[in-house]
Amino acid sequence: MMEVSRFIKKIDQLVKINKPIIAFGLARPDKQIIESLKKASKYARIILVGPRLIKKHSNFDVIADKDPEKKLALLLAQDKVDGIVRGTLDSFKVYENYTKITGEKYTIMPALIEDSLGRIFFLEPISNPEGWSKEERLKIAKELANLVKEFGISPRIAVFSGEREGSYNQKKDTKDGVIGILNKTYEDAEWISKKIKQYGYNIKNYTIELNLAIEDNYNILIPVNGMVGNQLARIILSCGGRVMMIPRLGLSRCYEECSRTEKDFKNHVKWLVALINKKRKIRIK
Repeated sequence: MMEVSRFIKKIDQLVKINKPIIAFGLARPDKQIIESLKKASKYARIILVGPRLIKKHSNFDVIADKDPEKKLALLLAQDKVDGIVRGTLDSFKVYENYTKITGEKYTIMPALIEDSLGRIFFLEPISNPEGWSKEERLKIAKELANLVKEFGISPRIAVFSGEREGSYNQKKDTKDGVIGILNKTYEDAEWISKKIKQYGYNIKNYTIELNLAIEDNYNILIPVNGMVGNQLARIILSCGGRVMMIPRLGLSRCYEECSRTEKDFKNHVKWLVALINKKRKIRIK
């Protein structure tokens, strides 16, 4: 397991420093989400952004707009709020609007996940279009390792492929078809492992053994591509796990993503507040 006590302690310290203003995207009224935001309101002042039909939620300040995705992006880009949680608004529309306004693009979007046994790890890539090249996954692994180190934790990176080593060795000369694709994933994982080791990081190619990587306390998991990562995240959530945070890193502002399957956003708000306070360069001693 990740060095949880140290990591959680740092987050708990950060959220106590300041109570920022954040905007939350709400596509339609949802009692479960609203209840989770009420609990999260101890960390931040929360403004709901969405269509007119969400206005009845008087416990929160509400901004109703005919184009809520654009409005949410605009609030962040114009620094009207300290950060945003995309919530249940359209993920691509919010991000596309933010990029059009600012010209900024995120670098990585890691999901910090807690499984049903309480084990915590980063999973990235998790967005379907991402991570389809070995170069992109290498970049993700390096940036995630740097992020983990910032919190005083030793990065332990597990990279995956579409087949076991034994299967690869039997059919490695096949370059075409499905077998060729699977062979390529194994070769890519080996390439990434070799490159990362040059930076002094602990990394291992776990081939298809996601469960073993978690059991062996690896805290950064790099799936074969974003589609695989997306499905892994959904399965973990459906089996009792939860997402702690999914930040779009590399932007000048704090932007939190989420899964469409989620109803409890308390942790998203908490971790967003921690990153906001950390970005303000308030040092915890």
